[in-house]
Amino acid sequence: MTVNVIRDLVAETLAAPRVAAARLIALQVPRPILWQALLLMVVLNALAFWLGVLALPPAQPLPPMMASPFMFALTMGCGAVVTVFAVTLVGAWLGGTARLEDVLVLVTWLQALRLVVQVVATFLTATLPSLAIVLLMAVNIYGLWILVNFIDIAHRFGSLPRAFGVILMAAAGIVIGLLVMLALIGATTIGVSAHV
Repeated sequence: MTVNVIRDLVAETLAAPRVAAARLIALQVPRPILWQALLLMVVLNALAFWLGVLALPPAQPLPPMMASPFMFALTMGCGAVVTVFAVTLVGAWLGGTARLEDVLVLVTWLQALRLVVQVVATFLTATLPSLAIVLLMAVNIYGLWILVNFIDIAHRFGSLPRAFGVILMAAAGIVIGLLVMLALIGATTIGVSAHV
């Protein structure tokens, strides 16, 4: 993938997310490569976040799942993996036809874009903290719109409300799955009560 292709995909993701989703799926990237790429994006996102924390330490202590770069990366990684499976399975239950690879390539791409935003936010945090907060809020809102369109294309619904329904239904599964995965890897030993 050349720099020009990446640049075009970024522009399409922002201006025409449905076109970008179709192009990403059409790349037919093998599943092992996608998992490796997702892992890399998670690690880089965690590093960028922690650079921001070091640049401007928060006034309040961070939650246990964000209290170290390792735990933050672990939480992000678990969340990304559960998201891939939840969106694939819930979408299929609602009549969608996305393969795991289709959802995986789209989630990985969104993580890559998140990395760019995180780097910009890290810089702004050290210089203009208020602007960094506004940027992250705007990105989260617009990112939801992009995700709805991505899911609609991946599952071939032809219905944005149904794609949004996948997000709502998958959200519960994502939260439960994330809690289970973190419990299995020992999150309760770092300050998260097993009774909560």
